[in-house]
Amino acid sequence: MKASTGQKPVSRARQQLGGVFILAVAVGMAAIAWRQAHAEPKFSLMGAFLGPAFAAVGIGLLLWPGYREERIARGEDVSGLEGAALITPRWWAILGAGLLAGAAYTLALRNGWL
Repeated sequence: MKASTGQKPVSRARQQLGGVFILAVAVGMAAIAWRQAHAEPKFSLMGAFLGPAFAAVGIGLLLWPGYREERIARGEDVSGLEGAALITPRWWAILGAGLLAGAAYTLALRNGWL
């Protein structure tokens, strides 16, 4: 039996559209940082780090349901959960991969490897 959540999940199509938008913005941020790193002595650390991190989230939304929808689909009651307590292990892994990608991209730009 599914628990009542009192909240309507976001449709997959809407999540995927959001994923495309996030991915597009993220690629733009990473491209700007890359261009700056090759044209100027300084580049946007924020763009270099957050571009790949957001790209991971965008790709995650394209491939899998969001963490709230994932919990609702499993029949969990999310009405008492908020913030980090809502995040599923899959989404923790996506966030971790994004942070690692952002750190690696920033390091690569800073050291001239890209």
